Amino acid sequence: MTNARVWLFLVFGTWITVSAASLAFSPPAAEPFPGPPPITPRWAFEPWVWEDNTNTLASTVDLVDGYLARDIPVGAVIVDSPWETCYNNFEWDTSRYPNPQGMIDAFHARRIRVVLWITGFVNRNCPAYAFVKANGYAVNNGQDFPWWKGTGVHIDFTSIRARRWWHGKMDNVLDMGVDGWKVDESAARVSDPVRTSIGTISRDDFKRYYYADFFDYSTGRSPLAVNLARPYSTRQRGVGASVSKLSVGWSGDFPGNFTGLTGQMRDVYESSLRGYGAPGVEVGGYSQVKPTRRSLTRYAQFGALTPLMENGGQNGGLREHLPWHWGPATTDIYRYFATLHSELVPYLFSYGVEAHLTRKSIVRGADKVKSHHRLGEQLFVSVLTSDVTSKTVHFPSGSTWIDYWNEASVHAGGSRAAYRVPLERYPIFIRAGAIIPMNVRNGVTGHGSSSSRGATTLLIYPQGMSNFTFHRPLEDGIGYADVRIVVDESRGTISVDADRPSRYLLRVKSFDRPSSVTGADSWSYDAERRYVVVARAGRDFKVAIEGMRGYGNP
Repeated sequence: MTNARVWLFLVFGTWITVSAASLAFSPPAAEPFPGPPPITPRWAFEPWVWEDNTNTLASTVDLVDGYLARDIPVGAVIVDSPWETCYNNFEWDTSRYPNPQGMIDAFHARRIRVVLWITGFVNRNCPAYAFVKANGYAVNNGQDFPWWKGTGVHIDFTSIRARRWWHGKMDNVLDMGVDGWKVDESAARVSDPVRTSIGTISRDDFKRYYYADFFDYSTGRSPLAVNLARPYSTRQRGVGASVSKLSVGWSGDFPGNFTGLTGQMRDVYESSLRGYGAPGVEVGGYSQVKPTRRSLTRYAQFGALTPLMENGGQNGGLREHLPWHWGPATTDIYRYFATLHSELVPYLFSYGVEAHLTRKSIVRGADKVKSHHRLGEQLFVSVLTSDVTSKTVHFPSGSTWIDYWNEASVHAGGSRAAYRVPLERYPIFIRAGAIIPMNVRNGVTGHGSSSSRGATTLLIYPQGMSNFTFHRPLEDGIGYADVRIVVDESRGTISVDADRPSRYLLRVKSFDRPSSVTGADSWSYDAERRYVVVARAGRDFKVAIEGMRGYGNP
């Protein structure tokens, strides 16, 4: 005898019986995990790399070494599938990765985080398959579903019992110091609707439970953990993770050509419009058409100017994703933009905190038609979606926009201009009055030099009165201390009011050499680039630059 749930309803004076089985589908419920985007750990804004062709310890190490040997920064590496003895059993295949703990420790010693690919399927050929079915841990009463790595059952992530068992498996690798998950789209491969432990729900809602469990369990163990998953993605039939359960958004699996770049841009933009905090770009695409030298370069430039810049894929083989495959010139361009992305990490993290506090995405003002967005409020990017060397740029109203490559050139808000973009450049513009915190460690981009290492660089473009609350990251996680910065161009003053002391390098745009600077530990004037460079350590201080001429005093 089975315990069937039934209800009695009085309908026009007649009692009728309705069983649970007869209710094929429940109406869409409210968002099961409401809330703002989480704070993304600082480390996750660094450039990521990965490969999905050889999938061994040696190939993973060689890949990272290839970037670092060419002075291209790497902050995280994804170990993609297959890395397990059976898909999603969390047991290392030591024929591919003979010393996984040593690999993880070695990457950590180089300040590189390790992220593992995973899904929620247990395949027929896996030892746990029968156990999962027998214990009722799978959706649809243990129904098999085909997916791109075989056929199997999908774990029911609404079930407390199933999740408890699953977490025990996850601990096998989390205990080794793994930093997060690349959670692939398996929940999009089950039926719609889905029969679960909490009833019949839509597939979109089931996706949310799936992604939420990886996020909640991993970040519950360590606030530095990251969930790389799908926000809005046409490749997985719409919405993926809940906004509140997504550390970094990955709208991937596009071709490596400009058609793929355009499609990925639209998904990134749609994700930002739906409130996801940190959506980003899979550089060079993943499947079908391999990238060319030019499409890889434009992909990399676009990715560098979003919250996530991650490069890897199997389209055409790994080599087309490697900038050095295309020669020294492409490597130089890639190095520049990967370095710029890395330098922007304090800025991106700060706006990631703002996303959590205000529910505004880091990617703002996204326009799919004009192909442009703001990165935070201080930077404006016009995306190149075809193989061109010029574009008509439409500038956002309400601000004056400075040409990143020629800071003497400005554009009025609401105007448009034909803009030349040779392959080594990209349409990037800075809001006049901007204050941009950066982590500069070398001279690749010209925003400092090796002597900048260890200090927070503040790029300042004075125009009238401007201010910025900088949520300064503390180490690699989600902790931060607020720094309030106020610039008064007419008085030539810059005030810093912080919760904690720190070292700063202020790079203040001034078209004239100042006659004096007070309140600095030291200062100099870069006559070639027209910057006053001020070194100052402390918590609360004011620097006065006599004769400073920015963008409000032409």
